[in-house]
Amino acid sequence: MVDQARIDRFKSMTEADPQNELGFMSLGRAYVEGQMYKEAIPVLMRALQLKSGLSPAYVLLAEAQRGVGDPEGAVNTLTRGYRVAHDQGDLMPRNQMADMLKELGSPIPETKQAELTPELVSAGNIQCRRCGRIGPKMKDRPFSGALGEQIHASICGPCFQLWIREGTKVINELRLNLTEASAQEIYDQHMMTFLGLN
Repeated sequence: MVDQARIDRFKSMTEADPQNELGFMSLGRAYVEGQMYKEAIPVLMRALQLKSGLSPAYVLLAEAQRGVGDPEGAVNTLTRGYRVAHDQGDLMPRNQMADMLKELGSPIPETKQAELTPELVSAGNIQCRRCGRIGPKMKDRPFSGALGEQIHASICGPCFQLWIREGTKVINELRLNLTEASAQEIYDQHMMTFLGLN
């Protein structure tokens, strides 16, 4: 279903700041969710032009390319994006791209992943759900509640620190007022996507 108000909001944001890659990705996501694939493609390409490491944008762009009947373009996007996501430790987008490549009958680029041993666990490490790497567990939960516990149990400290910086950028670039429920929802969506929890 097309959410025109959401599209208009992100469109005006990208017009006001043509260097806002998160604005372009959010607009592209709104187009894809509304099945406006043709409109999504140039917007998502712009997001990746501004920041080539924006892993979720590769997933969205490939969805849009499939939506307009360009499976070859989707495979190229997914292959490139899979490598970017793996190198950055963006496990969730990487896995989404792997699934899409399988659906399109294309090979998944080969990568290596370390294994979590009992010794590493006893030394205070976890296998991070976001990056797939073995890293130090956070000393404390980042905030209370079930989500705070989930993040504490499955996200390494360095990845959560990356989110803090990215979260500040999300608030600033998307001009979010976190006292508003809709802004909090957008923030949480970006956090869950970034940490690979949705």
